[in-house]
Amino acid sequence: MAKLKNPEKADLNKNKVVEPYERKRGLAIEKAIEERQKFNAGRAVKKKNGKIARGCGKVMSNRRKFTTMS
Repeated sequence: MAKLKNPEKADLNKNKVVEPYERKRGLAIEKAIEERQKFNAGRAVKKKNGKIARGCGKVMSNRRKFTTMS
């Protein structure tokens, strides 16, 4: 059986007992988070200052939309 990494977060009703539903839900959430981190790990680009860039939203100057009034 797989073990929860954060049983305190899986305990929804805060009774300090992780019930079967909470356990299954917690395992599913942890699995989804791990898969998401693996997916994003290859896509992240490190900048010179050490921060991670994830699409800054900059638009190329020749691609900007112009509204003209006649």
